[in-house]
Amino acid sequence: MNRNEIDKSLKWDTEKIYKSDDDFYKEVEEVKNLLKEVKTYKGRILESADSLYKFLKDSEKLERKFSKLGVYASLKSDEDTRVSKYQEMEKIATNLYGDLVKNLSFVNPEILSDDYEKVKSFINQKDELKIYAHYFEDLFRNKDHTLGENEEKIIASFSKLTQNPQNTYMIFSNADLKFPSVKKGDKEVKITDANFTNLQVDSNRKFRRDVYETYYKTYKQFENTVASLLDGEMTANNTIAALKNFKSAREMSLFRNNINESVYDNLIEVIHDNIEIHRDYTSLRKKVLGLSDLGFHDIYLPLVEDYEKKYTFDEAKELILKALAPLGEEYIKKAREGFDDRWFDVLENDGKRSGGYSSGSYDTEPYILLNYNESLDSLFTTAHELGHSMHSYYTRSSQPYIYGEYSIFLAEIASTTNELLLLNYMIDKAENDKEKTYLLNHYVNSFKSTVFRQTMFAEFEHIANKLVEEGKPVTSEKLNQIYHDLNVDYFGEDIEVDEYISTEWARIPHFYMFYYVFQYATGFSSAVTLSDKILNGEKEDIEKYLNFLKAGKSKYPLEVLKDAGVDMTKKDSLQKAMDVCKEKLEELKKALNK
Repeated sequence: MNRNEIDKSLKWDTEKIYKSDDDFYKEVEEVKNLLKEVKTYKGRILESADSLYKFLKDSEKLERKFSKLGVYASLKSDEDTRVSKYQEMEKIATNLYGDLVKNLSFVNPEILSDDYEKVKSFINQKDELKIYAHYFEDLFRNKDHTLGENEEKIIASFSKLTQNPQNTYMIFSNADLKFPSVKKGDKEVKITDANFTNLQVDSNRKFRRDVYETYYKTYKQFENTVASLLDGEMTANNTIAALKNFKSAREMSLFRNNINESVYDNLIEVIHDNIEIHRDYTSLRKKVLGLSDLGFHDIYLPLVEDYEKKYTFDEAKELILKALAPLGEEYIKKAREGFDDRWFDVLENDGKRSGGYSSGSYDTEPYILLNYNESLDSLFTTAHELGHSMHSYYTRSSQPYIYGEYSIFLAEIASTTNELLLLNYMIDKAENDKEKTYLLNHYVNSFKSTVFRQTMFAEFEHIANKLVEEGKPVTSEKLNQIYHDLNVDYFGEDIEVDEYISTEWARIPHFYMFYYVFQYATGFSSAVTLSDKILNGEKEDIEKYLNFLKAGKSKYPLEVLKDAGVDMTKKDSLQKAMDVCKEKLEELKKALNK
């Protein structure tokens, strides 16, 4: 449809941010003027407790106004990416952000060049500063890893070079890489990165194998180039880590969220302690599909055939709200308001950005973009993005601006908890054995894809990075061998680990988001434990979870999660999630036997 054909109730309400586009441009000028004011604090931020407080409040005013600008421009641009006015608006916001970063680069080096005790004395002198105690504690953690202003400028000036491997890979994989077509009967079927997984669920096994081999042969042609790009990404991060006095690039990456490296290692160890769950699910797939030679071109096939159920958006809304009812009346009341007050942009329209996300700022609604198509995936995407937005709502309504967002380490927990609450509800309310079996498989497969698979990625990334740390060459041959051996270990004997899957690392863009993928696994594991506590625990477990949603950055992420009942510094929390997965796998086996 064209956007103007869609009912107003199914489109987000951006007029709550600015009544008109003219208000956006007025705010741009206000931000520019505020930036001039904040720049005048250079050299005098820590003159006194009063000057520090005034600087913090003026900076907050600037940031909050800019954040609204960025959200508005992004939402309007995504409504219809063909509208040049809104593309220009987004560029204005992007350029303005660059001005802010460049002109305020003096702030952290100036504060950190002074004495932490001096800042603490200011906090004790002035009551209004007390709320900033944790903020400055976190900032001064960076003191030993922050260089002088000139050195920081030099490192910043190389940012375009250090981002080049990622940027080049994205251009290569999204624009330049072309796949051949594959024949299916008399028809030529074009392969793309976007449709590869869908083609892998085709019932024709020869066609699946042809698609699979053609797809990976294409990546294999460029494996030396991609290995060089990945080497460049890891080398850049290792170089910056050394300059900033970190022992390793992994330490630098995890330091941002105050995560100890043992959390990463614990995840990998617990996965290997429970690797039989993953192998058992692979064996189950081989048995159910009746294959003597299970291959990687078979792993996307559904274990329950011909299940297709549609959900209108109104049906999805009511189903989700019923599933989330254990979280309490207040949560449900606000979630319903979100549906009714137009947080959502629901339907696909010509030119609209694909996918789904939750967006917003401290002073806006937590907006949600969907491209809803009545499928089961769309239903779960709606629950997922609502989880993000409710997390944002609770954080922003409970915390001052300085702590009014949550750490990336915690970002996927509330959204996944929502999905799991919905999935458990649907399994309990399944209308027949086929539907229940389909949903149980959805649960186990989600665990397999997010926890086991992402941990395998994390292990691969760490082993590859060790090559760079030790000054060893990073070649496609070595990367293929590492990836091959991990697949053999994770999947076991009931699948053929061929030469094609050994090149899969070349198609994973997340390896250019250095040491990021492990958080998918820790987030999903946390959500499994939390959803189980919500459904089967005590009333206080629900209160703890709601407090988790409200905490923002008022504490370090591991502390926030521990308060909710999940201690990621200990293996026990991860093991609880593994136990739940094993239980669901046994339920799935019984259901399939029926």
